[in-house]
Amino acid sequence: MAKQKSGAKSSVKTYQQGIDAEKQKMGAYTKKMGSSVKSLQGGFKKHGKEMREAGRAMIAEGNRNMAAKVRKFGGEIKDQIKDMATKVGKFRGEIKDQIKENKEAVANIGNGVRFFLGEINKKKKDFRSYAQAFWG
Repeated sequence: MAKQKSGAKSSVKTYQQGIDAEKQKMGAYTKKMGSSVKSLQGGFKKHGKEMREAGRAMIAEGNRNMAAKVRKFGGEIKDQIKDMATKVGKFRGEIKDQIKENKEAVANIGNGVRFFLGEINKKKKDFRSYAQAFWG
């Protein structure tokens, strides 16, 4: 019976040694897995940082491009305003000339009306004189 007990002990020892060996293997796998996870986390962090930097660069480039377009558009607007101011000034001059011409025309019309009224009154007077001389 002693042999069975020692056999039982050896099988328990063997079993415990097997468990310890598995624990060591699992520990090694766990370390490898931990380092792999840390490596992945580091890779993700690095990738995230690179993505943020690329995003910032894209935003900065977009801002620069938009600022350039705004400056160009602002210059175009200034040119258009300048051109319109010139055209408005010319139009105002034409309106003033037309007003002056209209005033002169009205003055001439007034003179023409007075002349015609004078002629009509003269003919009227001549007709009265003729009528009085003729009919008495």
